[in-house]
Amino acid sequence: MARHCASALMDSVVGHSIKRMTPMMHKVALLKSLFVLTNGVGSFAALFMSRHFALADAELATMVSLMIISYLAGNLLGGQLPGRMGSRILLLGCSSTALLALLGSLLPILPIAMGMILLFMFNAGAITPLFSVMTAQAAPSGDQVGAFAYLHLASNAGGVLLFVVGGVLLSLQSQYLLWFTAVISLVCLVTSAVLTLPMVESHLDTHKDAQFESKSVPIPAVVILAGVMFFVLSLLDGQREYQFPLWLGALGVGDAAHLFGVAGIVNGLLVIVLTRPLIALSRRCSAMANMALAAICYGIGFGAYALLETWPAILLMVVVWTLGEIIGITYMATLIAQRAPRLQQGFLFSLIPVIQAAARVLCVTLAVPMLDGLGFNVTWASFGCAGVIFGVACLFLQRARLDQ
Repeated sequence: MARHCASALMDSVVGHSIKRMTPMMHKVALLKSLFVLTNGVGSFAALFMSRHFALADAELATMVSLMIISYLAGNLLGGQLPGRMGSRILLLGCSSTALLALLGSLLPILPIAMGMILLFMFNAGAITPLFSVMTAQAAPSGDQVGAFAYLHLASNAGGVLLFVVGGVLLSLQSQYLLWFTAVISLVCLVTSAVLTLPMVESHLDTHKDAQFESKSVPIPAVVILAGVMFFVLSLLDGQREYQFPLWLGALGVGDAAHLFGVAGIVNGLLVIVLTRPLIALSRRCSAMANMALAAICYGIGFGAYALLETWPAILLMVVVWTLGEIIGITYMATLIAQRAPRLQQGFLFSLIPVIQAAARVLCVTLAVPMLDGLGFNVTWASFGCAGVIFGVACLFLQRARLDQ
């Protein structure tokens, strides 16, 4: 298995690259970037809510939790919507609702304004699965891996731009961030109305017998197994949101918020720069082998922080765990698009952020007592060893299955 992957990677470098994306895929990527740009409220959730509404700590924690719940609830509903209405109707409905919700959050009546924020988060979750479904439809023939890598790249491009612009606007005044995202929502509305979009198969347009047959087909075991592996990857990824900023503060090498922000920008830029060459390198190995390699990258990238304290070395490890992020999300989405029944794909895509959220909650649950009792170095090492061992074990199991 190791020799096969190595030779495949070399062949990829020499003779293969991600195929040119179709014009339709470029439109999906553009829309994805624009909709990511609208979600300044979610990206800066805690900081925005504390500044815009001047909430106390307990109230802030409750409101941020409600925002997360609203987003996940919208995501689960959104997984059912692509098969029940056209992509254009869904895009127009969500962009117009986002615009109204953002404008409503500017009202001076606190309960209404906070309710509008929750409505916006629900709406942001509802639209997210559609982009994965449209990517599956717009992908070049035989290159769904490249298409989903391109979608992830577009998402991070929008995220980096939002992080830079939104951070500046929020530092000036929270209302500026709302006005900016409202304008982008209007751009989303106009763009959704004029662009030619992929046709998403609808339950209503499907013959009843074919519809029943599709619904009766079970989800393939490989997709379920990949979901379990993706949960572990998300658990490892959760370290960046809790342990990482706390550790930066404990190191005393600079302002923790500034350093964390720089690491976030570097991570986003790395996704933009590395996604296409990385997928070109990895595409000849199986999706399961690539997800195992992602776990190893997470394990090494975060586990090495047990031994490192200098800022250049910290950023170097950001490169390593970013590789795990790119590979993990790309091949999870690709497996759903390639192996799951078409009418179940929207629901399965909607589970991806739910799995990520659940895994990150578990990561924090595990990390809190470990940090209190063992300290940062042992906690980094424990998570790192777990990631590497899990990835290596999955590679051996994959090889054993191929040898049988």
